[in-house]
Amino acid sequence: MDKKNRILAILYRLLTGEHISQKDLVSEYGVEERSIRRDIAVLRQFLSENRERVGDLELLRKNEVYYLNHTDLLSPDELLLVIKILIGSRVMDETKLQKLLEKLMRGYSCQNREFFINLFKDDMKLYRSAGDSGSADLFERVWKLEGMIRRGNVIRISYERLDNELVDRELYPVSVVFSEYYFYLIACRAGKEDMMAIYYRLDRIKSMKELDQKACFGTNGRYGLSDAKRYSQNMFMGKRIVIRFVYTGPSIEAILDKFPTAKIVRRDEEGVELTTSVEYSRGTIMELLSQGSWIRVLKPDNVVKDIQNELRVMKSYYTGE
Repeated sequence: MDKKNRILAILYRLLTGEHISQKDLVSEYGVEERSIRRDIAVLRQFLSENRERVGDLELLRKNEVYYLNHTDLLSPDELLLVIKILIGSRVMDETKLQKLLEKLMRGYSCQNREFFINLFKDDMKLYRSAGDSGSADLFERVWKLEGMIRRGNVIRISYERLDNELVDRELYPVSVVFSEYYFYLIACRAGKEDMMAIYYRLDRIKSMKELDQKACFGTNGRYGLSDAKRYSQNMFMGKRIVIRFVYTGPSIEAILDKFPTAKIVRRDEEGVELTTSVEYSRGTIMELLSQGSWIRVLKPDNVVKDIQNELRVMKSYYTGE
């Protein structure tokens, strides 16, 4: 390898986060130490003379090892966390996930790449996709929707409901969010006075078109509606109310995760009493009942009655009463 290609190879390895010793470079490239020292000097001079392009990037040396001081690359522990989150989300099919993770690892240092490749292979043996991006590409769809949201225009979509009926909707798009294995579009029905946020699963959107018409709320209104995710359960929306309940289970953190607006009122031997503000809907009942006998709703009365009715129907399935 000639000097020019050797210097470029060393720079690439440093840019990918690799820490390289002078001894290793001498051995790998079959040159004398003074040649490597000259290569390093060339790189340092380039970085110094091109501050407007490279910023504060510096070639440092510690314990006979050379490395760059930049923080643009993911560190090994950061990359590991990203891989675990992507695999745990189960939102993509195996092929798309594999391509994405390969891109993340492609520019990473050779020293750690083998570790991540083996980790990826082991985790993917058990991977099962839960989500489905539908006929259109998930990445492209999220990108397009975010652009439409930023431009603040009305959009028209063709949407497949849970009963498989296709409906056309004109919407004020608010935000794209991810929850429970799926991406959702939060939007308001155009022309409706209540401006209630509604969730539309991205894989059920069969087509979408941006209209030459501005949405009727500004940035502040959009951010306010985006906050609806904190108050809804299982992507169901409804009227915002406050629920008071007692939790007697082993992990209060699990409840605080499910109800991010929950506040602890008191703790005693009977359990933990909490209040939470929610967009009350069937999703709220599903979330409360998912905790079984660990949760007892105190107020309001209409929520208590709805849960009682739900339990009577459930009981009839198993007792015939």
